[in-house]
Amino acid sequence: MKSRDIALIIMFAVLNLVLFIMMGQLPELITGIPAFGYVFIIFYAITGSVALLMYEGRRWRVFTQGLLFSSIALISVQIWTPTAAIVTILTAFIIDVVFNSYYGFFKRKNKLHWWVILSQLYSWTTQPIWTMLFVALFIAPFEAVLRTWFIPIILVMLPAIIIQAIVGGYIGYKIYRRVEKLA
Repeated sequence: MKSRDIALIIMFAVLNLVLFIMMGQLPELITGIPAFGYVFIIFYAITGSVALLMYEGRRWRVFTQGLLFSSIALISVQIWTPTAAIVTILTAFIIDVVFNSYYGFFKRKNKLHWWVILSQLYSWTTQPIWTMLFVALFIAPFEAVLRTWFIPIILVMLPAIIIQAIVGGYIGYKIYRRVEKLA
């Protein structure tokens, strides 16, 4: 890995942590509404899209970013759980392996905007599903009952999550194109 890639990985991991604290944890703590941070997914989708495009389909950048973000969040953020860390790392791994495999195809066809929109759509629609699966499999039944609020909230929020992922992916693509022209 080049030093530029390492700097980008660190920058985007820290930026995601700041976004998570400001848009994920803080609104939930103020309002008391569980999963209230899903209202702000567009900001994560924008930064995620720019990061994916800046990595230009190179392997292990997205996975390393997810691993670094989860590691920092586990030790510094109150509501970040090991389940959330596992889900984030798993999603980053799948995006890195599957979506980066098709980067060259979409780039040759001049359709990178579809590639980044599909990756963000996958990321933000499957993370809640992975979370529900891990909660059902690995959390004690009593605690799982306490977390039953998660499923109805996600089901209500799913249309907003999908729309924000698509719009955020497209805005991230436009930002990347603007930055690419400047460079």
